[in-house]
Amino acid sequence: MSTIYVSGHRNPDTDAIAAAVGFAELKSALDLEHDYLPVRLGELNPQTRWVIERAGAEEPEFLAHIRPRAIDLVASEFPVVSEDDPINGAGLAIDDTDYDLVPVLGNGGVLAGVVTLRSLALHYARDLEVAAGTVCMELMEEPEVIVPAEIAADEALDALKHSHQGTAVVVDENDRPVGLLTRSELLSPGVRRLAILVDHAEKGQSIPGIEQAEIVEILDHHHIGSIETRLPVRATFDPVGSTATLVVERFRDQGIAPSRPTATLLMSAVLSDTVILNSPTTTDRDAAVLDYLGEMLGLDPKQFGREMFEASSDVSGISARDLVSRDAKPYTSGNGTPFLVAQIEVVGDSVLQRKDELLQAMDEERTAQGADLFALMVTDILEKGTELLVSGDVARAARAFGLQHSNGNSLTLPGVMSRKKQVAPVLLDAL
Repeated sequence: MSTIYVSGHRNPDTDAIAAAVGFAELKSALDLEHDYLPVRLGELNPQTRWVIERAGAEEPEFLAHIRPRAIDLVASEFPVVSEDDPINGAGLAIDDTDYDLVPVLGNGGVLAGVVTLRSLALHYARDLEVAAGTVCMELMEEPEVIVPAEIAADEALDALKHSHQGTAVVVDENDRPVGLLTRSELLSPGVRRLAILVDHAEKGQSIPGIEQAEIVEILDHHHIGSIETRLPVRATFDPVGSTATLVVERFRDQGIAPSRPTATLLMSAVLSDTVILNSPTTTDRDAAVLDYLGEMLGLDPKQFGREMFEASSDVSGISARDLVSRDAKPYTSGNGTPFLVAQIEVVGDSVLQRKDELLQAMDEERTAQGADLFALMVTDILEKGTELLVSGDVARAARAFGLQHSNGNSLTLPGVMSRKKQVAPVLLDAL
């Protein structure tokens, strides 16, 4: 059964995580021929961590990349010998395969070393009689290349380039051999991992190595991004307040109810992305989904949303660098100008009291990312407005929003709540 990874964007927010978990659960119920696995592409922010704990849900597995891995390429069967096996057994094992070495297992099946074709030839040539009574442990040597099962195939090839042995031993997390790989096998992997993308369609926001994967579906509530597919795929770009709304609608279309933990995640995501239905991106469909989930869970969605935002608004223990980078999304204007937009949703002004610290961290992140401008939305969900901190050309950002002056490196934007609808499009047009 092949695995299809269901992934939100990098620097995941609550919607990216909940949509991945929910869509994977729905797909698993509808398709028994594949294993749908929700994954995350980064650390969870405080709000999402609170929601997962409150829902009693499991944190999605972290996926570092989706390029073909060493474990994807190894044969299901490969030769091995034990330390006490006669050396002729190693010779026969090598002779039965195209590999030029055989792993030697120690206690617990852990890799102890390898016996190579070269060492066998030299040993037999020197003393045929002694060779007959030799065990593998006496002739084994250190393997030149050992790679973890999860390493990307191209990284394994780099490790093997200068090896005289010509074969890499692939091991699991307990150092037990799970396969062998040669240069030729790594040069033409011929394996493409499968992915469903939710809450994004930008290559820069997606899984590292996505260009080497096969995308089978996209479900998003943003604009059509830069993702390219090799084959026709089902792609939905529907302007609602949250991708979780689209996931819940699909559950209902199929007559299936999400599990209670998943329903709690999905409700939280709609509340988060629509800022408790206060964002200009909010639609009647988002409100209908919250009514449905609230009734199912026996919860008042708005009360739950206020509790969620208040619980996650204390960021006093989070470094400025983490605050500005954990939700930063990259964009490129029509003129080719790269810029970043991040958002922090708060209650009160405690975050803005760290303005100088945040701006310094933004300057560093903008330089590291090679962006011309970095805008950080500090959005107060109760006051229903945003203070936009700007690293870069503040005057140009001010003109984009129709302002004549800025307050130092910040712009006061009453009524602005949405990055997707009220900030990113303005900067895309102006830069």
